[in-house]
Amino acid sequence: MREAKVLLASIFVMILSFFLLQPVFANDLDYVSSILWTGVLDVQVVGDYAYCAYINGLLIMDVSDPANPSFVSQVYFQGRGRGIFVKDGYAYLADDIGGLRIIDVNDPENPDSVKTYQTPGQAYDVFVLDSLAYVAEYWNGLRIINISDPANPTSIGNYDTPGVAYGVFAKESLAYVADFSGGLEIIDVGDPTNPDSIGSYETPGDAYGIFVKDSLAYVADHGSGLLILNVKDPTYPDSVGSYDTPGYAEGVFVEDTLAYVADYSQGLQILSISDPANLYSVGSYSLSGLTYGVFVEDTLVYVANWTTGVHIVGIDDPSNPNLVGSYETDGYAFDVFVKDTLACVAHYSTGLEIVGISDPANPNLLGNYDTPSLSENVFVLDSLAYVADLWHGLMIININNPASPDSIGSYLLNAAAAYDIFIMDSLAYVAYGDSGLVIFNVSDPTNPDKLGDCPTPGYAMSLYVQDSLVFVADVDSGLQIINVNDPANPNLAGSYVTQDDARDVFVKDSLAYIAALTSGLLILDFKDPANPDSVGCLNTPGWAYGVFVQDSFAYVADEAWGLQIVNVSDPANPSLVESYNTPGYSWDVFVDGKYVYLADKHSLMIFEFSPGTGVEENSDEEILPTDFVLSQNYPNPFNPLTSIQYTVNSKQSHPVHTTQKSVYGSQFMVHSPIHTILVVYNILGQKVRTLVDEDKLPGEYKVVWDGKDDIGNPVSSGIYFYKFKAGDFSEVKKMLLIK
Repeated sequence: MREAKVLLASIFVMILSFFLLQPVFANDLDYVSSILWTGVLDVQVVGDYAYCAYINGLLIMDVSDPANPSFVSQVYFQGRGRGIFVKDGYAYLADDIGGLRIIDVNDPENPDSVKTYQTPGQAYDVFVLDSLAYVAEYWNGLRIINISDPANPTSIGNYDTPGVAYGVFAKESLAYVADFSGGLEIIDVGDPTNPDSIGSYETPGDAYGIFVKDSLAYVADHGSGLLILNVKDPTYPDSVGSYDTPGYAEGVFVEDTLAYVADYSQGLQILSISDPANLYSVGSYSLSGLTYGVFVEDTLVYVANWTTGVHIVGIDDPSNPNLVGSYETDGYAFDVFVKDTLACVAHYSTGLEIVGISDPANPNLLGNYDTPSLSENVFVLDSLAYVADLWHGLMIININNPASPDSIGSYLLNAAAAYDIFIMDSLAYVAYGDSGLVIFNVSDPTNPDKLGDCPTPGYAMSLYVQDSLVFVADVDSGLQIINVNDPANPNLAGSYVTQDDARDVFVKDSLAYIAALTSGLLILDFKDPANPDSVGCLNTPGWAYGVFVQDSFAYVADEAWGLQIVNVSDPANPSLVESYNTPGYSWDVFVDGKYVYLADKHSLMIFEFSPGTGVEENSDEEILPTDFVLSQNYPNPFNPLTSIQYTVNSKQSHPVHTTQKSVYGSQFMVHSPIHTILVVYNILGQKVRTLVDEDKLPGEYKVVWDGKDDIGNPVSSGIYFYKFKAGDFSEVKKMLLIK
């Protein structure tokens, strides 16, 4: 790997990810607030406070009473929080594509974002020593940032490690980098402006985390567990001992003669290291979900669990660790419905969450009802919330008192999964997966009664009701239109087969708007329901999962690419007018006036959108991209699908691409297509897959690679390169497929 990386290093320039490359429009989309944070990766305790790296940013909790940790404050960032280090009143957050965030936490109740240093690569971990921050920068290796003035951080050195820098630990004049498949890399930082590798060790697994104490380096080596290396002579690190933990070692913390390992699906593992050559298990604490980070303070272990939150484990007796307290943030925001001053969130494993939004800038959790199954969708009418609760079917919850919601009725349809629900008059229409559409009479909400059903050919995932028609997003069978004039005997009125899975549908007037995964937003005319016809489409950057239409705009929940806002005033020519790449995975969206509520998996996000003209004011020339751009693929690493965003320029060194025309005295520019090629190669330089080989007009494009070669065979795990060539511009980037 080292040789291949050195040979190709000159052609790799990491640029900012998609969210920093979004086009400028004359609309105004602003982040307002977020709540229901989940997804914590790291934690550090200083005094009475725990500082936590959540995917949405920094969350601070009071742990003065470990049995009852409590929320203090949070600071949102648009990146993806991964690592945290707190020193001298400042918190340093490794924020993935957001770079290094510096936050003043001298007053934990009022943390203040001081500065962001935008790292060229993705900031995965950070360690602060003296006035320097050492950042594990993923593909870009180790970066050293001078933070003597936190308000003006400056990069002073960089060392491009052979692998992928996941973790970092600094001690004296050395930085130890957990370099994934590159193992442990030891870098001399005595001169931080000129860091240089002086030793390395190729670990048997993939090095994720690192802790150094005395002359020993403790490596969380993922599938190989915990590895201990003697680094007394850093030029020749040598293996001393190892222990294969039952899970996948993600992080490690050493205190006295014990090593505490964050072991992914196997929770916390406690190992004796009194004899480094003969490690053995002392105890363990099992946690549901995925454990990534661990921090020890006195007799307490603080465990960052991605799925369930932060757990505080007592280790007075390490052989019998016990749970002292938890700050639970489990569940995923799947759907949201707004009614007056309440946002009701279908929060998957935790049921129905009720959020007060009388002040959207300061949402507050009012109440929760933990449904028996997994909450997929919610619809609110008057004081009742109707929940599609997957295997438990239809749930009806009284939210008249939001602080104490109470179930008043339900209907369980055997062997069927409820995915979506729509209420009209006294009827509940439920999308029941492979059972299709089922209709209930809910005039008596305490005793819902099944009226009729209509099987669909695909898998009913979402629906919308208008007058006597139900529009069903039927996944691989596209859109199904069902006549419910007689609710007891619904019948199929028409259908439209989409190219990709139909995941959501919204109806306005005589148009149906479909969120169709990689096909983006589709617009159908159903004036004749028996023969719906395609009117227009827009291929969004990600996978369109949810859609909501208000006025002349369609709001698309675009999975990993966040929120996309599309102008549909001309349905035949929909155009992207705003985009916001969220930290999570956007699954559904609800719009109420100027506020946009986004179920972003790891939080409920609130935005304010003020529509403008859709273009910047410029009377002299057409607004077109002026630079070629090849973005880093996302997600990365991936399995098996990843998206690649690229931009074709309107200007070329060869004038043949642009010509000037004159019609009746008015001059305008005609931009000819530019031949564009995007090809995937393996680490040996052999072509794997041609993704694009055609003429493209200037603009932004997205292509999805499914991890297969040109003849349709799945490729193996490893590093791949993708080369973009348009006109006389060429750039190459790399990506990692992990199966």
